Amino acid sequence: MQYTRSERVAQGALVVVALVFAIVVAGVIFRGGGGAPGAAVPTAAPTVKPPDVKIAHDPCCAQAARFLNAGWESSAKVDRAAVTLIPDPGFACAAQVFSGGLKGSFGCAGLLRGATEYVATLALTTIDGTFKIDHKFTTMADKLTGVQWFTEFENPSGDPLACAAASCRIVQFFTAGKDPMTAEAILALGRQFNKSADPGLDPVGIATVIKRMEPRNNYHYYRYDTREDATFASVYWLLRSGKPVLVISLAGQHGPVLVGFQGAYGTYYDDPANKVSGVIVEDPQRGDMDPRTQSHRPDKYRTPGFQTGQLIGLDEWYRDEWWLGFAYQASIKMPDGTFRNVERNDGAYPTPHWGGKFVILVDDGDADWSSDKEGRVKFR
Repeated sequence: MQYTRSERVAQGALVVVALVFAIVVAGVIFRGGGGAPGAAVPTAAPTVKPPDVKIAHDPCCAQAARFLNAGWESSAKVDRAAVTLIPDPGFACAAQVFSGGLKGSFGCAGLLRGATEYVATLALTTIDGTFKIDHKFTTMADKLTGVQWFTEFENPSGDPLACAAASCRIVQFFTAGKDPMTAEAILALGRQFNKSADPGLDPVGIATVIKRMEPRNNYHYYRYDTREDATFASVYWLLRSGKPVLVISLAGQHGPVLVGFQGAYGTYYDDPANKVSGVIVEDPQRGDMDPRTQSHRPDKYRTPGFQTGQLIGLDEWYRDEWWLGFAYQASIKMPDGTFRNVERNDGAYPTPHWGGKFVILVDDGDADWSSDKEGRVKFR
């Protein structure tokens, strides 16, 4: 049978109308007859909303400390927690749930490899199931980067008493990203916290003023019988904390900042793999290249390297009186020729306390311990 052109057009229109009707009917049937056009309506039961989880990891995450010790907080009560690390560190890692089930921590038993990208997968089990959270971070290399240097000679003609204060400023800016006070202002603030007659800042003054400027910092001083022990402890705490270490040098009257080391370091303090052949320091005085300040200790070389991190071999570090050539002296000679006792004098510890020791200041993470006390955290 033949159809005219107008009849074929009419038939085509009828087919199109029928097709559209079929699509609409099918859509209504398969969608259950509801929903706005184009809206996806799930056929299965909705999935359980995971809890909101916050990770507290300081410092993080571009050059994190090699000792993983982080906290977590959940919006839902957690019954169990576990953590795994990739790559596998080769020693135990674990997670804890604190009383109440809304907070906890996770970490590992030893020091992680340096300059390595890690993924910590935290698994939290609630009444609704187990939820996994990936936390990515990269551990610090053998030297911290981005440690801004500051001079102690803000007044080029002033007395060189602000070395430790300038080092506190270095720590403050690196850890908090803020620079609210000059070295002279830090010196003026910190002197009230001293537990001695030191004309600058003593170890208690240093630790306390760092805490006052940034509450997240938990610096405490540690004493050692030998320069070797103090040096290896400095490197250990640098890696464990991921923060600069202040070394009290020049027989107790200087405070350079240790920001790195040369050598190799294993997974714990007494690891036979530990080999340290040099330390990398920033120095608030010897990095100052202003000709107006060169009259202060002209016998000691200066270089811009002390602004970014100067490598000092252990021979010089142990021998030179500017560094650890001498232990902390309880009595110092003043510019007028008199002597002043700068030993700790508040009666908190038997004396001599600092005298005859090698003293360093580190962030040991001990937030519950007062800044005016000697550190109590043990090596791992």
